[in-house]
Amino acid sequence: MSEMNLEIGMTESAQAADSALLGDGAVLVWNDVVSEGREQFYEWHDKEHIPERLSIPGFRRGRRYVRSGHSPEWLTMYEAVDLNVVVSPAYLERLNAPTPATVDTLRYFRNTSRAVCRIVHSVGSSSGGHVLALRLDVPAARAEAMKTFLCTDVFPRAAALTSVVACHLYMADQSGSHIDTAESSTREFDVPAWVVLVETTTPEAAESARDLLDARTLESLGVTVRPDGTTYSMEICRLANAPADI
Repeated sequence: MSEMNLEIGMTESAQAADSALLGDGAVLVWNDVVSEGREQFYEWHDKEHIPERLSIPGFRRGRRYVRSGHSPEWLTMYEAVDLNVVVSPAYLERLNAPTPATVDTLRYFRNTSRAVCRIVHSVGSSSGGHVLALRLDVPAARAEAMKTFLCTDVFPRAAALTSVVACHLYMADQSGSHIDTAESSTREFDVPAWVVLVETTTPEAAESARDLLDARTLESLGVTVRPDGTTYSMEICRLANAPADI
């Protein structure tokens, strides 16, 4: 079954009016940074890269999360109006003209995943300071069954837990994720097919939500959950059109 067929019938608009998300499209990036590049990474990501991305028309919010000592250590999430924004000429122009600081910092990246995504299903109207992030793979023929299990079983039960404020299911757009650009050529990365994000106000709630993902049911559906899924804590959140740094 194609990506387009999978999308039909999921929802007319996956992002509800009261959704915690600020758009139907996203770029999700996981990465490590070698020790000698950490200070440079923070300087660049906080003060150049996130503001630069949010200056692109249609980008609405950038968030970075961390789990110290875990690999991959960071998760960055850029939300956009829709999928068209994250494959737009304006975005690709930036990717094909990386700044000197971008080129210099990306050489320190390791263990990178990057997915250009569309939201499939989202529940909850608040954003949490912690997020459980799971990368999933499933045969195309079983994707609809996986979606049904997550969206009609797991998400409602997770949303009912204390301190769980939102649950999201993203599907990667494979063609958009694999576009060759000057920036992508600076590092190796893989593209997770599906991503589950559970936003919470405590890390304990995120782990409780993870317990609802019954391993036997997922196995019966042919779903592979990457073993490096974890709960991250927010480091920075910035909205588009925020005032310039002083």
